[in-house]
Amino acid sequence: MPRSKRDWTEEKRDRYMKEGRGQRSGRDYKPWIEVSDFSSSGRVSRDLGWKTNRAHYFMSDGETRLYYLFEWSDRIVDIREQFPLLDRELCFKIAEEMGVEYPKDPKSGAPYVLTTDFLLTVIRDGKRVDEARTFKPSKSLNDKRTALKLEIERRYYTSKGVNWKIVTEKDLPKLTIKNIEWIHSAYRLEENQGMNKDDLYDLSATLKSRLETVSSSVSKITKDLDVEMNVDAGTSLYLFKHLLANKLVLVNMSNQKALTSLSTEDLKFKKADI
Repeated sequence: MPRSKRDWTEEKRDRYMKEGRGQRSGRDYKPWIEVSDFSSSGRVSRDLGWKTNRAHYFMSDGETRLYYLFEWSDRIVDIREQFPLLDRELCFKIAEEMGVEYPKDPKSGAPYVLTTDFLLTVIRDGKRVDEARTFKPSKSLNDKRTALKLEIERRYYTSKGVNWKIVTEKDLPKLTIKNIEWIHSAYRLEENQGMNKDDLYDLSATLKSRLETVSSSVSKITKDLDVEMNVDAGTSLYLFKHLLANKLVLVNMSNQKALTSLSTEDLKFKKADI
């Protein structure tokens, strides 16, 4: 009988290692767990990451929402999801100290490789350091099996000198995340509506100037600019998202109003060339 994708063996671990999973950083990083490893769960961010320039893989909506916050943070310079705890001797030692059996596959008996949802590289006091973050629904924290894995994870990173925390849905600012998701795909300008990148950059500069000098709503300015420049409807709105994503135009991302309904008086501007 063929093994399920969820079955775990030493051979599979060796294959993952040879594939380079859980290794390197930035664009070259490959998650330990990928969406293709499971038949029906998980999701992938189709937009390339702002910080990594690669696609990201998530096992839940909670992880996806947390990812958007990490993308927005200026202190975070790298995001590695599904990061494996590869120091097996340390993991086994921790389980022994806790007086528990380390998690194993019930069929093969092979020890699982536990993973952390996110290993982040952050700028702290001018230095690049790692921080680990794991998302868990608050209701799952009372589950004994989940609590066991989390405690192994906590002790693992404590031994490595890495700051580690649990994040639940209660820690996630919904409006901010919704707004980041709305602008995420516009971070890098892509040729569209028959306009090349140079034309889009020129139009985005014009839009930024209008937003700085005209007293009106974002929606009206972007619609009027589309008509004036004879471009497809929605082009200037796309460029507004681009300006927000690159923080050339600044707004309160937790604003309860739709960002397009904001007045230009609600905007601030970064003094930088596009």
